[in-house]
Amino acid sequence: MTPLIVTDVEAFWKPEPWFVAVLTATGAVLLLALGWLLSRILRGIQGNEGSIERLMEAPRMEMSQQHSDGRAHDVRTGRNYLFNTRTGARRWL
Repeated sequence: MTPLIVTDVEAFWKPEPWFVAVLTATGAVLLLALGWLLSRILRGIQGNEGSIERLMEAPRMEMSQQHSDGRAHDVRTGRNYLFNTRTGARRWL
């Protein structure tokens, strides 16, 4: 009886080293871009809370030369401001 030789070759994928390096670098750049985008979105959400106050303080120079015809109390911030109904200008007190 002759001995039986079994040869079994397993097929597997072995990528080139340059491909592994490019894939790793691309993944790192993608993660950095996603982190940057998320931080910009979160910073934008947090920045919107103070935008109303900035908008109301913006016409301060314009208001200093004009007449204000009203005074109001902002319930959200608890501060008082002057306003001009003709121009829409507001100034915090």
